[in-house]
Amino acid sequence: MCKKITWFFGIVTVCYVLSASCSSDKTEPTKPATQALQPVSLQLQWVTQAQFAGYYVALDKGWYREAGIDLTIKPGGPDLVPVDLVVAGASDFGTTLLADLTVAIQKGNQVLSIAQIQQKNGLLLVARNSSGIKQPEDFVGKKVGIWLGSWEAQFNALLAKQGIDSKAVNVVSQGWSMEPFLRGDLQVASAMIYNEYHVLLEAGIKEEELRIIDYADYGLDFPGDVLFTSRKMVEQSPELCTRMVRASLRGWQYAVSHPEEAVDIVLKHDRSGVQTKEHQLWMMREIAKLVHVPGYQLGYTDEATMQRMIDVLLRYKILGGSLQPQEVYAKEIFEQASG
Repeated sequence: MCKKITWFFGIVTVCYVLSASCSSDKTEPTKPATQALQPVSLQLQWVTQAQFAGYYVALDKGWYREAGIDLTIKPGGPDLVPVDLVVAGASDFGTTLLADLTVAIQKGNQVLSIAQIQQKNGLLLVARNSSGIKQPEDFVGKKVGIWLGSWEAQFNALLAKQGIDSKAVNVVSQGWSMEPFLRGDLQVASAMIYNEYHVLLEAGIKEEELRIIDYADYGLDFPGDVLFTSRKMVEQSPELCTRMVRASLRGWQYAVSHPEEAVDIVLKHDRSGVQTKEHQLWMMREIAKLVHVPGYQLGYTDEATMQRMIDVLLRYKILGGSLQPQEVYAKEIFEQASG
């Protein structure tokens, strides 16, 4: 009799457990299967360096993968135009200066900024004091190096504002190296405060030997690098754009807060092997000043600042027609990414 009772209660217990399990399956939502990572490419406008530290940090930390993105970062150079590559579909996202992106959009390129990474930009023009060049008017008849394709909007605005005939200036395409300037082949060269300017100091030129022509002194202090993509991407894949921005801003926040670690990560991804830690630390500290600006949220696009830039470019005929800020950036992507 006892064996029969024990057997009976055993059967009841098993049935109860099975019933509870079935009931649980019906009431608790099942976890979705892990989604495959989405291959995405980012085209930089220059080589692997601390200028793009935030992206490399986010890649190295796995934050793009956490966002469902399998990111490939493509280094650039003086002969590569990120806007052209994104428009052609060769890359999904890109980086470039806001002013040059604005000019490209006005010319009909279907691209949009989705995050303003640099609230300021470090673009300068440099000349030797011994050349006698002190101001833009002294460029007439001189060789001036410009990175053509992605960096010229500010220079063209400077000439127009100062009433200088562009045909009177011998503008040449400036490549990777500052050697032409050091040799005297260029009387004026373009330089980023976080890169080429320091290269000149490393080459033995003293600060007092250089004449710096700062665009900001002429009211042309435009915002710097943006993260952008095609209009089609914004319209058809806004959720991907949001994830891309969120992961990128996470990387930038970390890079600004941990400059030495960020530089180590950049150097790890530098396949050329030419970058040095000392130079990259200088760059990272200078870049941080452009990215983290008091009063501005990381990645935020200030519409009033953009409108002022558009007005200046329009006034000096760098833009061929009027443009609204909403035609240049996708406000909703940043809002969703930072929300």
